[in-house]
Amino acid sequence: MASKRRKTNPSNAGKAGSPLDARRQSLAEEEAKLREQVEQQQKLIEDAPKIARERARQRREELITRATRTDARPGFKAALIDRRFYEANVAAPAQRLRLRAERRQGRLTFFMLLIVFCAVILWLYYTVMRT
Repeated sequence: MASKRRKTNPSNAGKAGSPLDARRQSLAEEEAKLREQVEQQQKLIEDAPKIARERARQRREELITRATRTDARPGFKAALIDRRFYEANVAAPAQRLRLRAERRQGRLTFFMLLIVFCAVILWLYYTVMRT
C-alpha cells in the first residue's frame, strides 16, 4: 500500500507558520532593532563634537560671568580672567599640588643633608681632637 502524502501548496506554506518562518521573522525584527540602534549611535557620534563645543562655550561664559560679578565687600576688585594663562594652563591645580610636593621633598632632602653634614663635622672633630 502506498502511503498518502499531503500535498503542500507553495502559497499556503508561508501561511502555515512553520518554526523556520517564525525564526526568520524574529531575526528580521532583531535586525531592524539593531539597525535602529546603529543609526542612533552614528547620530550620537556625529553630534558629539558639537555638544563638546557647546559645553566648553557654556563653561567659558560661566567663568566670565563669575569673574565679572562684583561683591559687596570693600576693596574687592572684579577682573576678568586672563585667557592667555587660563586656557593655556589647564593643569594649574595639579601643577600647584606637584610644586607643593616638590617643596616638601626639597625641605626633607635639605634637613637630611644638614644632619649628615653635622655628623661628618662631629666625626672629624672627635677624630682630630682625640689624636
